[in-house]
Amino acid sequence: MNAPNTPAPDANDDGEALLGELSPVELQALRWTVRAGDGLDAGARAALQDWLDADPAHRAAYEDMAGAWAAIDEIPPAGHARMRAGIAIDASTIYSPNSHASASVGSPLTEHTPHSLRRRRMHAAAAVAALAVLGGGWLDWSHWQNQPVFSRHYATARGQSLDVALPDGSSLVLDTATEAGVTLYRRRREVRLPEGQALFQVQPDRARPFDVLAGAARITVVGTKFSVRYTPSMGSRTVQVAVIEGRVRVVGEGDAAAVELAAGQTVAADARGRLGAVAPVAAEAIGAWRGRRLSFDGVPLAEVLAETGRYGDIGVRLRDPAAGSLPVTASVDLRNTAAFVHALPQVLPVRLERRGDGLEIVASRH
Repeated sequence: MNAPNTPAPDANDDGEALLGELSPVELQALRWTVRAGDGLDAGARAALQDWLDADPAHRAAYEDMAGAWAAIDEIPPAGHARMRAGIAIDASTIYSPNSHASASVGSPLTEHTPHSLRRRRMHAAAAVAALAVLGGGWLDWSHWQNQPVFSRHYATARGQSLDVALPDGSSLVLDTATEAGVTLYRRRREVRLPEGQALFQVQPDRARPFDVLAGAARITVVGTKFSVRYTPSMGSRTVQVAVIEGRVRVVGEGDAAAVELAAGQTVAADARGRLGAVAPVAAEAIGAWRGRRLSFDGVPLAEVLAETGRYGDIGVRLRDPAAGSLPVTASVDLRNTAAFVHALPQVLPVRLERRGDGLEIVASRH
């Protein structure tokens, strides 16, 4: 006994259902996009320009359709096959006089054209463009676009630094005790800095912004050289950004407005993402740790010792709050921190005492 015949689904039904969800402006933009794919003569170009100039919404809809269409060129071959199999749409879906999606009088699609393979592919592309505008439909392309093309985690131990060259031509230098996760996508580049500090040299690419996420701040650049510091392990959840070349945009989670930094400027974002005042900074002071030297100007001794200790054991303890609050102005050679420690009694009212198995800094009592 033969199985009953079940009518095959009509590709036109899929196309009409899809196009029926478009607004009149989106549908007209789709028609113009299809027509433009075949090439426009002088009269049609003038008509398109008049339509675009008539309302900003026309231009926005047309750019959305054209952008989605152009992106189809980036879909992998397997994606094209799934697209054609899943949402194939015949030219008659748009051109048919009986279809609610057909062109109205005076619209750019009033003429019927041969059902060539190229035309069928263009209308399949039109369906995808419509789906992209609606935010639904075939999701493989969107998923593919959001897959990383490069992903790597970098880390340095105490006392180490690391130079990293990225595939896009950018580079970064990781300071001691620093972690960085780098992910490059087709439309953006991203670095997450959960701990430490790094110096970035970003390869210009306006089509792929470069973001650094640290603490409650996001730093966005196109091409520049800058430094980002975030050291929660030291008890500070402040993010410090300083620019050597170019410009960067800093946004904190707690601020609606962004701050634009130029070369020679710095700004800090606190743990809640609130941005402080922009301040000047000397270019040579940014990333000075690359030369194995740290400079301090009026910094409390406790902070100086904590920062110096990030690069290795400095062989001294500080438990006296009075001594720890003393301001220090000095340049410390990280290759010889012992010389700095032993020079402290000469410049500060402190003394070094041997207690137990090591040295301890205590305030001098007069």
